[in-house]
Amino acid sequence: MQLKTPLKMIHRNMMLTKNGDIWAYYKTNITNVTSGDADKKEEHKRKLSAFVEQLEPYKDFHMEMYPRQVELDKINAELEKDFDPTTEKTGKYYNGETERILKKELNAITNYTYMIGVKLKSNIFESDDTKSMIQNSIATVTDQLLNLLNLSRDMEDDFFDRFEESENELYHLVASFQSERISEDELVYLNRYNFIRDMEHSMQEESEKRGIYNITNGLIDPTKPGYLKITTPEGERWLAHVVIDRFGANMDYSHIFERAQRFSFPVEFHIKAQFKDKDKTIRKSRSLKTRVNQMSSEKRSTGESADDRSKKAKYLLDRLENQLDSGNKKFLDWIGSFVVTGATLKECKRRAEQVKRTMARRKIYCVQPVADQLQLFYKFLQGQSLQAEKHWVQKTTQDGFAETMYGVSQRLGNNAGFYLGRINRFVHNRSIKESVASSRDVVFFHPFVANKGIPGAMTDSPHISITGQTGKGKSFLVKMLLMFLAILKVKTLYIDPKTELEGWFREACNDPVIQEKYPMFVKLLESFNYVNLNVDDEESHGVLDPLVMLQGADAKDTAQDIIEQMYNLDDKDDVKRVLLRTLTEVIAERASGVKVGFMHVIERLRDSQDKVIRDAGGLLYEQIHGSVLQLIFSHGDVEGLNMDAKVNILGIKGLDLPEEGTDPKYFSDREKKSLALMIPLAKFCELFGARNNKEETVEIFDEGWMLTSTRIGKKLIKAMRRVGRSFNNALILVTQSVRDVNTKDDNGNFGVNFAFDESSERKDILRFLNLEVEEKTVNANEELLGNMIKGECLFKDIYGRTGKLAVDCLFEEWMLAFKTMDETNASKAEKQFA
Repeated sequence: MQLKTPLKMIHRNMMLTKNGDIWAYYKTNITNVTSGDADKKEEHKRKLSAFVEQLEPYKDFHMEMYPRQVELDKINAELEKDFDPTTEKTGKYYNGETERILKKELNAITNYTYMIGVKLKSNIFESDDTKSMIQNSIATVTDQLLNLLNLSRDMEDDFFDRFEESENELYHLVASFQSERISEDELVYLNRYNFIRDMEHSMQEESEKRGIYNITNGLIDPTKPGYLKITTPEGERWLAHVVIDRFGANMDYSHIFERAQRFSFPVEFHIKAQFKDKDKTIRKSRSLKTRVNQMSSEKRSTGESADDRSKKAKYLLDRLENQLDSGNKKFLDWIGSFVVTGATLKECKRRAEQVKRTMARRKIYCVQPVADQLQLFYKFLQGQSLQAEKHWVQKTTQDGFAETMYGVSQRLGNNAGFYLGRINRFVHNRSIKESVASSRDVVFFHPFVANKGIPGAMTDSPHISITGQTGKGKSFLVKMLLMFLAILKVKTLYIDPKTELEGWFREACNDPVIQEKYPMFVKLLESFNYVNLNVDDEESHGVLDPLVMLQGADAKDTAQDIIEQMYNLDDKDDVKRVLLRTLTEVIAERASGVKVGFMHVIERLRDSQDKVIRDAGGLLYEQIHGSVLQLIFSHGDVEGLNMDAKVNILGIKGLDLPEEGTDPKYFSDREKKSLALMIPLAKFCELFGARNNKEETVEIFDEGWMLTSTRIGKKLIKAMRRVGRSFNNALILVTQSVRDVNTKDDNGNFGVNFAFDESSERKDILRFLNLEVEEKTVNANEELLGNMIKGECLFKDIYGRTGKLAVDCLFEEWMLAFKTMDETNASKAEKQFA
């Protein structure tokens, strides 16, 4: 049979139905609620209840959530505008591969979108004015004749103007619940969507279909009991409505809209609701209660006891009566239905069964009507009222209705960016592969948009923190971000204290399989500028000399910090005074053109006439000689580091860094020297980001705890963050402890946070991410952290939304290059016999 619609005419966000009703439709901006945040869920339900209560004067409304297609080709086209010309070809290749792989895995990429329709006016042809009644009667008869002939009557251009005031009043109401008017194109698409569902289509092309015939273009076959088959020029789909039949004892924590988003396939959920007269409801409730009491009395008179169903019914009726008598409760009738689709009948059937089973586990009992699928299809079209429905009707107050949790989501990331992984709503998965496969909610991420004035963003800080226990996936994530940055028009400096990155990347480049299959990736890795400072290489000596890199007070303060890391100046005022004076002299000489450096300061102390000063200088000289400190001290005749490439990876060989958490008083001399080297290195990062405010730059500081564990390092991190505010610069700080970034100075300075699990810091992690914490017990959020496997983390984006992210790399060659250890025979056997 030919498809049909109640739609007659559309103007802006309003539509006129064939029976003369005027409906207005709005898009509800989602409220992000982490699965374990009970307080925020209750707050949302209170707001929803208050909002629904205010809809009573309008009587009918329609709430829907549908999986709107994400047009990844258009997202990628916008993303490609930020690609560097030298890597544009590579970036476009990986964008194309992302589209291909995700389409293969998900068929269609979707984001759940919430819409609410409210009936502004019922039958506009009703009027008290006799003349108008006659005119409208003629118009109604004319409309009916035209409908029979499949024709329509043109409306006056100013027809909808008479409803503008009513719509404005409604708009102010829905705006209080984060909803906004949709455009005329969006309303056309919303009507068209009913007839194409998840078939592959272009939203722009579909929204341009203005005529009723174009919107409904297709055929519907209702001959298969329990299913509909829709055939349109876009393709064909099987469809089934799975309707809520009943709940358990009450609706508490039903959270239907939230649960509907957890399926591994796209579903819709619709609610058609209508407010009911309170007095009639009270009378009906009392009448029903009398009947239940009579039935119970009859059973008792025959010696039978009241069964559980009678007791339950009496309890619910008592509760309902109390709520209605309280004076401030509204009463609604509503029907809720999941809409499940499938490319085949078998797929649609499997999905419908899964919806019923999953909801039943939450005591939400659903049915799939056999003979009413066509009726339900038209029931849930836009512009249709609930009317006198008898089946599957739920009767609740606005508080009960609010338990549906309309308007919530766990969306994460950016609207446009690189594919980073999937949102995971489940507490536990056995593997990262299973974690990714259990979700269809993709996360896009752009590492350099936070400071661009994005509407709705909660931060303008471009800085990113990545924290968590070793072995949980920090390094893998950092390398993914590095690949994104390598493609963008951004200059990057990666500080690699362990000097591991070059080795892994070189190994990947030399792999014959990768060379043959992925030459573009090899070319990208080979374009990186690898610089390894090595104390055994004389050309590296002095390249981090602060007196060569810096000027004035900046040079003096940095040099003093380095000396204090090497040599304890407490209670040695004479040595400190001479040191500071000598620094001032040498810095002034260099400013006047004399070729001097930090080593001259040490030599002048060693040549002092004062024995105490001379001994101090001699000790410092011996500490420097033959150690990693030779990278810091020069005679002023060295060339600076060449970091003009697009991606620069700076490693330092010979470092002996202390274990994280070690008390500084137990640092060995070698460890103190290694930490002293971090000071000019961090200063170099600051200079890298500050030298050109017209150029976007990023510093990635791996093993950042080496800086944050000392007073001097913390000061330098703070300075690096300040650069980001005034220049187009971002700092990505990678460290094991969330405490390294969750300090009074750092609070709020990292716009984006990735937190992998660290068992000893779970409460600290939750506080840092502004998630609910139970001080004395373990709550749902701590369970979420504790059950996270390698590759999963909590992700807080620029909009302040936090959720569980399963990091997902789509490209085999990236994963081969990102590995941090080689498998042994023993490790392979351990996996094989698990």
